[in-house]
Amino acid sequence: MITSLGIIEGYYGRIYTEAERQSLISFISDTGYSYYIYAPKNDCSLRLKWDDKFSKEKIDFLKRLSLYCKNNSIEFGIGISPLAITSDLKKYLPILLNKVDFFVKELKTKVIAILFDDIKLYTDDEGIHQKEIMNKIASYLASNFPSTNVRLAFCPTYYSFDPILDKCFGKRPSSYFQEITKNLNKDVEIFWTGNKVLSKEITDKDINSINSLLGRKVTIWDNYPVNDGKFICKHIYTKEFKNRIALDGVAFSHAVNPMLEAELTKVAIATLPLCYKNESNEKKQQLRHSLLDSMFNNKADLLIKYLDVLNDEGIDAFTDKMKEELKTLLSNINTKAKHEILDFLSGVYKFDPACLTS
Repeated sequence: MITSLGIIEGYYGRIYTEAERQSLISFISDTGYSYYIYAPKNDCSLRLKWDDKFSKEKIDFLKRLSLYCKNNSIEFGIGISPLAITSDLKKYLPILLNKVDFFVKELKTKVIAILFDDIKLYTDDEGIHQKEIMNKIASYLASNFPSTNVRLAFCPTYYSFDPILDKCFGKRPSSYFQEITKNLNKDVEIFWTGNKVLSKEITDKDINSINSLLGRKVTIWDNYPVNDGKFICKHIYTKEFKNRIALDGVAFSHAVNPMLEAELTKVAIATLPLCYKNESNEKKQQLRHSLLDSMFNNKADLLIKYLDVLNDEGIDAFTDKMKEELKTLLSNINTKAKHEILDFLSGVYKFDPACLTS
């Protein structure tokens, strides 16, 4: 396989516990993935308060996370959203470069993602400033860490053709894509979610087209099975990946944004590598069934119709009778997946209105 696969923990809402994240990292290390980017939107130290110094507790946590990735043969990555940086580059750019230095030197980070997604533009030529920031970071890494082979990725403000982005963050400047790519360092990766923010289909034709526009092979940011938006938060997505067609070698890399339910999200995640191996939908469905059996004490056959409703129609389609039936079926099971289902039914996983693209 030419295209590398990874996870980007880039959703809004409840952040995984350390144990949940470690379990997911262990799982992907055996499933065909090679990197994990820590970038939850609700970690203030990486977004709302990105320019503050990290607390000792945060530093210790990030070091543990990096080491855990290394011990599981997963490259550790981190994503930071430098809000308002273009309002005063002279003030904020040195702060960002200091963070980058810390990521590489202290955390042994292998993937650094600079995230301008879900941020309103300050000026009409914002793209030029975003490119300038990326080039400064690329130069800093080349000068100070020439032998580390750190990947540098960039999520633009407009990371899809989806008009929802213009609705939420203002009409995209007609020259935006030209601004961010003209003379952009050739090694900088660009995230792209497909033709939509929530793309039901991503094909080689789609990716070849955007590769041509951006002048490089993009890294797909796949917003399946994530469920943080206003409408998708009503679903638990356990069905296999579909319609990811002929992408190997066409995309530079492919990063999956997981669900808030850290155990159940493993089911869909496990099936993406099969897309890259051109396995049949039947094979992917068999893998889904096998994983659900392992998560629910071999009761997948009894639970599948309820899980399919949660996947396809969501909680609004669940009657009180169905909820009670499902709870009864789960009553003699004591697994993480069972508790995630019960928490979901009771409203523990709440929609975060900061997720504007819902």
